[in-house]
Amino acid sequence: MKIWEQQSETQLKIVVWLWAWWTARNKANAGGRVLSVGEMCDTVQYHLNEFAKLNGPNKTRSQVVQPKWKPPHEDLYKLNVDAAFSASTKMGGWGYVARDNTGAVLDAGAGFIQRAASALHAEALAAYQGLSRASHIGMTRVQLETDASNLGKALTSKCLDNSPEGALFRQIYVMMSNNFVSCSILICPRTCNRVADGLANHGVAIPPDEGDVFWCQAPSFVTDLVSGDLPGADSL
Repeated sequence: MKIWEQQSETQLKIVVWLWAWWTARNKANAGGRVLSVGEMCDTVQYHLNEFAKLNGPNKTRSQVVQPKWKPPHEDLYKLNVDAAFSASTKMGGWGYVARDNTGAVLDAGAGFIQRAASALHAEALAAYQGLSRASHIGMTRVQLETDASNLGKALTSKCLDNSPEGALFRQIYVMMSNNFVSCSILICPRTCNRVADGLANHGVAIPPDEGDVFWCQAPSFVTDLVSGDLPGADSL
């Protein structure tokens, strides 16, 4: 049988098998363990799979541009919020970032969550903290953006008002109605919420006795994420 007369797929299998056999033989001659037939087959299959990835669907998928954060209109501020939550400890962290239509960070914050009943509860706490701060510093027209679709559902309808987190949802309704001229809710992919996610994860590490932390510009640990979100920046 001549290797070069075979189909390309068969050629690759033969070459990989010969290479794997030669490598295993050399290792055995040097005092290493002799591989079984099954182990040799697994080794060959592994490398064939790796070759397939070079020209398979993964290559195409890596070239797909992920959705990015979009600035608000000129007369609005966008408030991205997120939470980190551990179901085992019931603890977590919250984070938010407020930006204008140029993508500039106007305010950001993070804090530790000592107790939350659920991931939804933690997300609602993040929204509450972000809206409270935005109101405190005088923002009147905001877009609240979250990657938690269940939070968006809770804040745009009454369907979860009787849930365990319902009282908090109602507090947020009142705040949105009384403290802002305009306050809309947007749901975004996780790739559009990376800065708030980074802040929430930072909040997990803040000692409870140190209280919440606020910045009037992007803290150093999210500056790269902020830069990646700026209009015109290349997709990561």
